[in-house]
Amino acid sequence: MGQMVQFALVKKLFFSLVVLASLAFLWFKADFPSMKKVEDVAGDKDQKSEILRFAIVADSHGDNENLKMALDLAKSWSANFVVGLGDYTEVGTRGQLNGAKKVFDKSGLKYYLTPGDHDLWDSRNRGEEALYNYRDVFGEPSQVFEKAGVEFLIVDNSDIYKGISDSDWQLVNENLSRTATPQLIFVFSHKTPYHPQSAHIMGEETQSVAAQAKEYLKLLEGSKVDGFFSGDLHFFAEFSSYASDGGFGGSTSGGKSNDGVKISTIGAVGSERNFQGPRFAVVKVYSDYSWEVEDVEIR
Repeated sequence: MGQMVQFALVKKLFFSLVVLASLAFLWFKADFPSMKKVEDVAGDKDQKSEILRFAIVADSHGDNENLKMALDLAKSWSANFVVGLGDYTEVGTRGQLNGAKKVFDKSGLKYYLTPGDHDLWDSRNRGEEALYNYRDVFGEPSQVFEKAGVEFLIVDNSDIYKGISDSDWQLVNENLSRTATPQLIFVFSHKTPYHPQSAHIMGEETQSVAAQAKEYLKLLEGSKVDGFFSGDLHFFAEFSSYASDGGFGGSTSGGKSNDGVKISTIGAVGSERNFQGPRFAVVKVYSDYSWEVEDVEIR
């Protein structure tokens, strides 16, 4: 009899412990989501949102089918607009330039272009001013505009014999020496004034243009330009001009730095003379004005 009473008490005690444990679990389960929700909200405040996305194309060299594919891909990537860095043709005849223009126009994307050295050949060979055909088809080769707090400065340096014109030097100096600066400054040209490994840069053919290239790079660095983008090399790469002074090049992503200007060379759209294969780039800018460049293959 005593054993039965003892067993009943143990059973009752065990049942009570199970009930208490169940209640404690239910209380914790009910409270935990609210705790997690608070953490998630706090985390959301720290998350940056994308405010701008644009594509960069270069060096299609008459491969208008690949150019069309690149622009279609840019639209599928939700690019707001496209910047072109030159060499849309083989020799820059009006027919070749108009062929490329039709592709840009049909894409439906807003575009901002500067020429490449190939786009000047026909005009120069006919004794015209080198930009004659290009201007007739696309308009002015240099321009400046602002979007979402980002300044875009497109500078024509496609002429391998003359480099940057006097009027374009004035455009560069006026926009890079302003007291009130935007959140980010991006500069674009056909040729880069510096590369840590390649000699195929601005000034390769002409000493006077080589001197310009050094001056251009110094201006870009001194003005704290956030990013410089060029084509012509048919190879996507990211590095810093800090390496030009014996330093070690860095990433092109994110804010201002004292380590030189961040440089991105954009791969070629065309399939010829293209070790990496056809490609273009997409640049994303975030609400904290950090940014990143993504290399995109054309498939």
